Amino acid sequence: MSPPPAPPIGLGLVLDVTSAGRPDPVGVVWGLGAAVGLAAYFVLSARGGTDLPPTVLASGGMAVSAVALGGLGLVGAFPLDMTFHQVVLAGHRVSWLVPVLGLSVIAAGFAYVAGIAAARILGARLSSFVGLTEVLFAVLIAWLALGELPSSNQLVGGLLILAGVTLVRLDERRRPETRPAVLDADGVVGERVTAQ
Repeated sequence: MSPPPAPPIGLGLVLDVTSAGRPDPVGVVWGLGAAVGLAAYFVLSARGGTDLPPTVLASGGMAVSAVALGGLGLVGAFPLDMTFHQVVLAGHRVSWLVPVLGLSVIAAGFAYVAGIAAARILGARLSSFVGLTEVLFAVLIAWLALGELPSSNQLVGGLLILAGVTLVRLDERRRPETRPAVLDADGVVGERVTAQ
């Protein structure tokens, strides 16, 4: 069964892509690059039985990205500006380290490790569709924290995303799961198929 069309349509409605006018080609290229990276993340995170743990792979990818962005910033190809002064966070003046640690440990580190664990449990296909709910939570938080009421298109889009995730989950339950088998008594390695 091919993936249902509901999630991409729902995502477009939730993001309200039609109201922004003409899309910027540079933004489209960056978005496509992000989509390729996200697809690789879900596929590599869900893989088991490899020599390189997914957490190490994600950490390596973030380190390479940080070095690349830092290099682009140093040569002036990428705007990069920083300050080491105190900042205002939730109405309080705090050290600049507080938001940096919050972003790096909670928003990046914890999120990646939790996402990798979820991808290992759910599989690449289902976890990638569940990942679409991130947009729903962003709209929900904007509603609760900022009073930005979702439009009717966004609500319909959210329902389509949830319907798509449900359809993918139902399809996953119907498919047999193939996993590498453990060596048997005769030393034979193969794959065993178990029904879910």
